[in-house]
Amino acid sequence: MSKRIKFVAVGDNHGDMVDKAVASELFKFIAEFQPQERIHLGDCFDFRSLRRGASNKEENESLASDVKAGMDFISRYKPTVFHYGNHEDRLSQIISSSSNGLKQDYCIQLDSDIRNHLKSHGCRKIYDYHADEGVHTMGPIKTCHGFTCGPYAVEEHARHYCQPQGAVLMGHIHRIEQVCARKHGGAVGFSGGCLCRKGDMGYAKHRLATSRWGSGWLYGFVQGSNWKVWQAHKVGKKFIFSHADL
Repeated sequence: MSKRIKFVAVGDNHGDMVDKAVASELFKFIAEFQPQERIHLGDCFDFRSLRRGASNKEENESLASDVKAGMDFISRYKPTVFHYGNHEDRLSQIISSSSNGLKQDYCIQLDSDIRNHLKSHGCRKIYDYHADEGVHTMGPIKTCHGFTCGPYAVEEHARHYCQPQGAVLMGHIHRIEQVCARKHGGAVGFSGGCLCRKGDMGYAKHRLATSRWGSGWLYGFVQGSNWKVWQAHKVGKKFIFSHADL
């Protein structure tokens, strides 16, 4: 009989935008659940000053607190698998296209520091933000950061990436969502929410989609061709979990 592998998948803590109360609940859960695999779905750092279209205030903002918070999260979470998200991908965009040599050098060093920090804390696989190559396989489950963000993003990812009767776990959209995709043999897509403070993310304040954001993460197990995924999220002021049989 195949070994049962328990996992947690979490993302979108966004560096110094992390909701510390939600992160505290996550780490209490991990201590109890004891997963063998800890997957980070991307956007561990915010890097708002590196985004295209950043305001003058954002562009001149120091990254020190953001980098420290993201590194601290890695130190505590100790991911076995790490997906670069679109926010981490801002480093590679600047490295490949910026006309500012000092900025390029800084991003090259920061990217190296992040990868070395991950490896020093037990990360075995690091995926760049890439729609083909940035996807992790864990039996019948695929994981990725996410590459579209519209209202049908979860189903779109399930139809694109899942094998029949499989599942995909994604971050990126900050929503808590489960969708059974229209796919021969069946497939399910999961979005686990986020760990960031919506109210403090100024660049997102004009987006109507933020009304759908929710705090949470994904967890479950894989055993051969069998799998189960649960979504941890708040009911009222309390996080609810459903894994007593594990």
